[in-house]
Amino acid sequence: MSLTRQNIIDQLAQVRVLPILVADDVEQAIRCVTTLAENGLPAVEITLRTPNALNVLRGVVSACPGVTVGAGTILTAAQLDAVKEAGAAFGISPGITPALAKAAAESGLPYFPGTGGASDVMLSLEHGFDVVKLFPSDVVGSTKMAKALGGPFPDVRFCLTGGVTLESTPVLLQQPNVLCVGGSWMCPANLIQAGDWAAIAQLAAAAAKAAGAGKSGNQ
Repeated sequence: MSLTRQNIIDQLAQVRVLPILVADDVEQAIRCVTTLAENGLPAVEITLRTPNALNVLRGVVSACPGVTVGAGTILTAAQLDAVKEAGAAFGISPGITPALAKAAAESGLPYFPGTGGASDVMLSLEHGFDVVKLFPSDVVGSTKMAKALGGPFPDVRFCLTGGVTLESTPVLLQQPNVLCVGGSWMCPANLIQAGDWAAIAQLAAAAAKAAGAGKSGNQ
């Protein structure tokens, strides 16, 4: 059964940290996602940044039915169609264009556009998207930008990605309109290539703990 947009939002509100995985090998990706899930991170974004990304996405979706697997770096309507066909539970983009926003609104796939300021948020809202990515978060102002945008857009919630670290996670999650943060620090390419799943397990568990700290501080 497909997850609804609200199902995805509810899960992101619960886990608070979304691992962003860049992988080109299906078996390594499956092992990595399984390790993340076993250590408290049961949702993941697989980016379309590698030549084999769609096969990786299909493989992880098939092998990890208990994990909410989304697709990131969606730049075009064609890519949106491709990740939906591959079984992605949701899609994320680094930015937003009128054409992509229209296609996403019509696709039925739960979708989170990227924003960098007020105009992007306005375009997102025009197409029904009130949960958006703020990217690159560290460049555009992080929680300062999220707080500032909360004035004119009180119902919009943000996923901060770009420059997020383990250390900054609890602090970022204190901002009330920040739904979650995303990053690749718990699944870096060098550890995946080395097959160091124990190290990835430790990083995932630490990220989950940091998310819990941020959550408790935001009650």
